[in-house]
Amino acid sequence: MTVRLTLAQARRMALAAQGLHRPRPSVQASTRTLVRTFERLQVVQIDSVNVLARSHYLPFFSRLGPYDRAALDRLSARSPRRMVEYWAHEASYVRPEHFEPLRAWQRRKWVGAHDLDPLERAGLAERILAVLATSRPLTAAALTGRLGHVEERRRDQWGWNWNAVQHVLGSLFEDGLVSSAGRTSSFERRYTLTSAIVPGASLPADGGAGYARDGGPDDGLRVLTRAAVGAHGIGTARCVADYFRLPVRPVEMVLRELVSTGEVEVVEVPGWGTLYKDSAAALPRSATGRALLSPFDSLVFERRRLEQLFGFKYRIEIYTPAERREYGYYVLPFLLRDVMAARVDLKADRVAGTLLVHAAHGEPDAPADTAVELAAELRLLADWLELDDVRVADRGNLAVPLRRAAPPRVGASGKGNQSAVPRVSPVD
Repeated sequence: MTVRLTLAQARRMALAAQGLHRPRPSVQASTRTLVRTFERLQVVQIDSVNVLARSHYLPFFSRLGPYDRAALDRLSARSPRRMVEYWAHEASYVRPEHFEPLRAWQRRKWVGAHDLDPLERAGLAERILAVLATSRPLTAAALTGRLGHVEERRRDQWGWNWNAVQHVLGSLFEDGLVSSAGRTSSFERRYTLTSAIVPGASLPADGGAGYARDGGPDDGLRVLTRAAVGAHGIGTARCVADYFRLPVRPVEMVLRELVSTGEVEVVEVPGWGTLYKDSAAALPRSATGRALLSPFDSLVFERRRLEQLFGFKYRIEIYTPAERREYGYYVLPFLLRDVMAARVDLKADRVAGTLLVHAAHGEPDAPADTAVELAAELRLLADWLELDDVRVADRGNLAVPLRRAAPPRVGASGKGNQSAVPRVSPVD
């Protein structure tokens, strides 16, 4: 018999699965808490944009509040690693046990490396692997120098204009032959052999070419599908597949298997249709949390699901020309209890020690206390980023109420005049 849920119940279930249904802990998160949070999320997307903070730091702040970012870095840079880099929902941190299934099911190809002469590519790959087998982890630049590789850099392509070493490294990374041993302060990967990062990882017999599955489900796909269902709590087959960017049809086959074993239930939600629910998913009576969400947060991965659950239309406008942006460059949704209440365009001005709110827009159904709660959230974020002030521009229907609601600063960031009590203020 198909279970029926209301949309409000589905929303609370999704929030609980992501750890966003209740207030954050009152104490700073320990390493163990960071690990548990990551294991709940299963995947954390990586992005190089640093206008506010590196995107992979933000999901942990959203769920845990202020924490030590260096402690999170250690989870991917020290053995035994709890997070490893690979392709999942774009470039991501994933659990080590998910590396092999993802390598088998990802269908990405590094185009740049295939622009090279095949013999040159194969020879360069062999030399790269030989150096990494006997050296400490190296950045692409350091590896280029170690190989003595010199070439004229092309400037006729959009994008990074990487040299041949970088392109071959990208291809080896996608094949799963090399991995990241961590990142430098400038966010460059430090490459090493995958066997040093994921002990016991097998090597594709063909070096990765054609390694993607072309048939039905296997145990790896079952592992990934179970993980995605647990992280979602509830969703369509397409939602589940999108979490790790897997093909939909094989995921549907696995979901039917999981329904037959009782691990997953089929449910109906009015206005949304037939969905799959993790049988162990919690359904809290209410949602009482509050969080600013990264544009790359796993709750907002699947835009259609986000709109279906919250009535919230959202897209990233980073690559939209400035004059055509509706809400701003780096816009974070603001979750208040079980409502996407607002969106704010944020930037960390680290030189001035200021969190800039370029725009603040409230949603039509925003609760009456949205400005008060958002102001408190911005102050908490600023303190975590060691920024003294929060300054709000005039753009957006929430800008004026946000300034009026601003609380005094809590705690000291270590910058500026500590005797002052900065408040949210207008941008000059």
